[in-house]
Amino acid sequence: MRLFIAVPLPKDVQRTVFSVQEELRERSTAGRFVPQGNHHITVRFLGESNALADIADAMHEAVRDARPFTLRLGAIGSFTHGGARTSYLSVNGDLKELNRIKETLDSALTDYGFSGAKNRLTPHITLARAVEHGDISRIVIPNTAFSVRSIVLFESTNERGRMVYTPVHTETF
Repeated sequence: MRLFIAVPLPKDVQRTVFSVQEELRERSTAGRFVPQGNHHITVRFLGESNALADIADAMHEAVRDARPFTLRLGAIGSFTHGGARTSYLSVNGDLKELNRIKETLDSALTDYGFSGAKNRLTPHITLARAVEHGDISRIVIPNTAFSVRSIVLFESTNERGRMVYTPVHTETF
């Protein structure tokens, strides 16, 4: 199973993100855009694994002392990896609590034999990969805040060329 752990977005935030993505699509000449409903904030990519019980235990440990916290949509940005540009929405807010959850999760996963996380968490919501666009500075990002109350283990599968993310386990706090 190809797995990752993420902060799910509430439905109203997913709609807002999708509307921003549609504006980006209108200003783009190419790109693979994230399907509606697949937007999330990745906390940890795990790759191929069947150790669901260990992952669930690590997630439980990560949120044991967590309390709901607030995040907010930020600006559109992009980074280049392997020559291709990925466009995203940054995320602001109570990043201290999100980073604490990530650090505890990474430690617990390491205890279960998963390799250590290679990157520090830079919270964002991916909009498109291999995207080509001109000026996007005029895209207005609504001042949208949302409460984070869970992390979710997702399985990622490719069904007829479309990525499908299926929730496997949820830890609520």
